[in-house]
Amino acid sequence: MTEPIFVEVLKVKNGTFIDIQDQLERIYRTTLHFFSKPLIVNLTNNIIPIDLRNKLVKCRIVYAKEIISIHFETYKLRNIQSLALVEHNTIEYSYKYKNRDKINELLRQHNECDDILIVKNSLVTDTSYSNVVFKDIDGKLYTPASTLLAGTKRQKLLDTGIIYKKEIRINDIKSYEGVYLINAMIDIEDNVFVNIDNIR
Repeated sequence: MTEPIFVEVLKVKNGTFIDIQDQLERIYRTTLHFFSKPLIVNLTNNIIPIDLRNKLVKCRIVYAKEIISIHFETYKLRNIQSLALVEHNTIEYSYKYKNRDKINELLRQHNECDDILIVKNSLVTDTSYSNVVFKDIDGKLYTPASTLLAGTKRQKLLDTGIIYKKEIRINDIKSYEGVYLINAMIDIEDNVFVNIDNIR
């Protein structure tokens, strides 16, 4: 059996790693689960390339039992205006695997929209690359309980009481105003927001 490979994404802003402890702990938990020996990653700001120290940067770590690669690149928020609802009842992505073939296949089938919103067993989960947070007419924020990947940004927002967990079915979508996309690189304040009428 081929050894699984994983990815972790860290946010870097103006030469400093931002809130990375949760991601480093996920690397620890993942490797402890799959390889019985945890991988402890220690990063300092000194490894950030000098020419990227005044920019918003995505640090991508590829790892298995050991770190395979660490790559830095400038990051620009994607312009997401529309989401295609896609139902797939057996998809699994509870760990941040490097292999995203199934997700990419779903994306290719629905390229009429900017991204997909994956539904599993009638329950809303995530987009292809982010967790989601629905905004209701009172401004309250809810993230699906049935997420495929429990992201670190999502967990932080839950822990601080900014968002709440709720089971959201396909039929519930129209009761919301829209949906924020969040991940390690994207905060709610970045306003990557899709109006509910643009979920098709």
